[in-house]
Amino acid sequence: MFWPLYVIFGALIAFWLLWRYKNRRMIELAKKVPGPRPLPLLGNALRFMGEPEEFTKVLKDLLVEYGSVSKFWLGPDLNIVVNDPDDLKILLSNTKTSVKGPSYKYMADILGGGILSGSGPTWRKHRKIATPNYGKRAIESYSEVFNKEVDLLLQKFRNMNKEQFNVYEPVVQTTSYAVCQTLMGLTKEQTMNLPYIQKVIDDSPNMYDLVFRRMTKWYLQIEPVFWASSDYHDLKNFLKIMTDFGEAILRHRAERLKTLEDSKKDLMNKEDDSGVNTQLSVIDRFLLSQELNKEELVQETYTIFTSSQEASAKMASYLLLMMAYHPKCQEKLYAEIKSVIGDQDRDVTDEDFKRMPYLEMVYKEILRLFPIGAALQRTINDDITISNYTLPAGCSLVAPIYHLHRDPRFWTNPEQFDPERFNPENMKKRNPNSYIPFSLGPMDCLGRYFGTKLVKTICVRVLREFELTSTETYEDLRVLISISVVSVNGYPVMLNPRKKI
Repeated sequence: MFWPLYVIFGALIAFWLLWRYKNRRMIELAKKVPGPRPLPLLGNALRFMGEPEEFTKVLKDLLVEYGSVSKFWLGPDLNIVVNDPDDLKILLSNTKTSVKGPSYKYMADILGGGILSGSGPTWRKHRKIATPNYGKRAIESYSEVFNKEVDLLLQKFRNMNKEQFNVYEPVVQTTSYAVCQTLMGLTKEQTMNLPYIQKVIDDSPNMYDLVFRRMTKWYLQIEPVFWASSDYHDLKNFLKIMTDFGEAILRHRAERLKTLEDSKKDLMNKEDDSGVNTQLSVIDRFLLSQELNKEELVQETYTIFTSSQEASAKMASYLLLMMAYHPKCQEKLYAEIKSVIGDQDRDVTDEDFKRMPYLEMVYKEILRLFPIGAALQRTINDDITISNYTLPAGCSLVAPIYHLHRDPRFWTNPEQFDPERFNPENMKKRNPNSYIPFSLGPMDCLGRYFGTKLVKTICVRVLREFELTSTETYEDLRVLISISVVSVNGYPVMLNPRKKI
């Protein structure tokens, strides 16, 4: 009566032995890298079975116990964690690491194999098409939209009761509408009438949580188990909403392109004095390229949206929260803002930002403590030797950016918030590769300039008008890694008008 169990058990053993034979070279090289002893089939997966907040500690304990190069197994996947700045520069800039790791396949279930979750020819093709809209000069044309959306945010703040609230919620509305009117190319009216836009905004963070659970919990990587879970049903529902949302954006831009007098070829080649065709949105470029099928168009449309609005909102919310927690830093930043902007409630410009060095220091400290990409994974295509170890072909490189940014070897009092780390004198003393918030090499963050400008626009204008406080303190802050660094208790602040408007 137990023969079915014997068959299943025998098949698992046979699979394990066959896998070990096929990967014998990787296994032998892995033995030379320090790390915890793996279990058959599961590897070290049980270490990552705790709550999301525990993942940060598990990875930190690994680095403390085994050093700057260590390993762990997630089932049959060998992961080698490298926490040395110079080694990471070599690895992330190497063509042998130009393929994203196996964990990204769970992100690809939502986003496809494109700009954010893909690699190889498809990734290169899509990124090349989108790149013009993320350049510094192109982003200069977004100033008017950014400021208009912040105008509406400030109006909302002026009408609020003087009670503590989660500042992320109104800020993500601002970033979402700004993204739709710049990178997406929509009008304000079109943006407001997009199907499910509020649900997409609200549910996107939950999808990142879902993806991270699949990355770290071995049983959810077994397809039949995942199909029986509530996560699977949530994913299917979200994909339907995401598709309707993306298709509406694509219809708007397709209709707009039909009305333009220029031929498609001329439109793609037409540039203004800045060297960029500001008539074209990223979505227009995807449509005109005719390189993407319908499914890819929807996936990349959502990718452009979520990677820009959600990341920018988190960074702006963290910056405002840190100012509420650190009043001396807030007053120093306010003094700088006032010296540049004055008392006039006006649009902020790129020239204004150039005259705000302390703002830049604060922003960099935010990215150090709360990086958008908390840990990166890359597949090693061919053997690479670093330090005293060889990373074998077939394994995955893990770059623990969150932990690198808090490593006491490179940062004094690394857990504390201190913008002065980024004054010119202190930066000269530090290994520049110990700070990589946007990654390194050809797969670095495409939206770094877009996000930086949007975050600074929001924060400068909010801080010029309001003093921020909080009933909580920096010591109360609890964060977890769920793709990016998430504040468990939200972003609680109170707004106190600096003057009567």
